[in-house]
Amino acid sequence: MRPIFYGAVATALLMTTQSVHAQGLLKRLADRAVEKVEQNAEILVSDVLNRSAGASRADVPREEEPAPPAETLVPARVDTGTAASATKLRYIDSLKTPPEIEVKKAEYNKFGEVSCNACEGGIELDGRPTFPFDEFSGKYNERAKRAGSWPVGHVHRWQGKASTGTLTVISEEAVEGFRCRKLEYRVVRGGASASRPSLICFGLANSSSEIEGWHEIY
Repeated sequence: MRPIFYGAVATALLMTTQSVHAQGLLKRLADRAVEKVEQNAEILVSDVLNRSAGASRADVPREEEPAPPAETLVPARVDTGTAASATKLRYIDSLKTPPEIEVKKAEYNKFGEVSCNACEGGIELDGRPTFPFDEFSGKYNERAKRAGSWPVGHVHRWQGKASTGTLTVISEEAVEGFRCRKLEYRVVRGGASASRPSLICFGLANSSSEIEGWHEIY
């Protein structure tokens, strides 16, 4: 009877030992599984956090590099004298007679001189035109005013003491910004003649003038 009892006890102990051993094994396996899951979870969480951080950095606009300084524009140099003269009111007296015209004028006047006992100084200037009495008679610059009222192509004629003369309106054109007319004086005596160019322009005579008009330049 005792051998059977001892055998049963041994068998029970063996089964208990195996059960304990099995339980220990299961526990270790479970612990390892939990540890593995925890490791995987940590890796997953770390990966998610890294991706999230990367996405956040991508969303934040990068600090722009400072743009290169704009090219400094240097204003063109302005000649104040030229600018002032461009806007300054100009007057007819700024127009000058070229030297060669002065020579032609002297030659013309000399050719028109005629001896005259009854004339002042004993000389009559046949090259100087004469006009009938009209609205321009006795006025300052009357010859320029008359020539300015004539149409282009008009010829005025006069008779001197020994010569005949003509004053012709040749053309009208701009001269140095002024409205001007080119004229020609011509005097004929016998088979000889002399002529000279003339210029009249419209505008203010000088800084003291208030009314524009025709003025003789030469």
